[in-house]
Amino acid sequence: MRDSVHFGCCLVFAALAACVRESREAAAVVPPSNGSTVVSPPVPATLETAQRVLRAFLDASRESSTDLRALDTLGACGDGGQSYFPSTMLAGYSLLPFEFRGDTIVGRAEVVTVAEQDIDRRDANRFVARQRVRADVLEWDVIPDADGRWTVCNGLRFGYRGADSITTWRPDGATYQSARQLADSIATVRR
Repeated sequence: MRDSVHFGCCLVFAALAACVRESREAAAVVPPSNGSTVVSPPVPATLETAQRVLRAFLDASRESSTDLRALDTLGACGDGGQSYFPSTMLAGYSLLPFEFRGDTIVGRAEVVTVAEQDIDRRDANRFVARQRVRADVLEWDVIPDADGRWTVCNGLRFGYRGADSITTWRPDGATYQSARQLADSIATVRR
């Protein structure tokens, strides 16, 4: 009887192992809506790379350390690194779980911004900036380019790109310096 119990347990264990193997193999192929076959999401090392790239993008985007060259390189998605408006001043961020969509990794972060700059609707040669504190959950696509270099695309860009001489700040009394001090204080608290 002991042998038959042992044999039965071995059969159950073998059946469970086969089920696990089948479910892993089934998860490795995900049928998209067009009927073709797509290989499963990238390996965890790819996810770590995407997280590292988005973190570098956001670190370079912080108003206390805005590195426009790094931003334009990390966000070079075939648009020549052009400015987008409205642009916001990033004070801090926290990465959230990423998601795979085909060969794209969707990166998410909770961000806190302290100002928003846009082109003045009354005078296209001027800017309007509004100091305020805002928290959002935002998404970006993190994808490899033709050279295998990862870039951050299709999401909000940060960084004050206008000159104060052609920018009107709101509310009255707000300035780039006051927005920057606010960004620094929020970054300090979030650490």
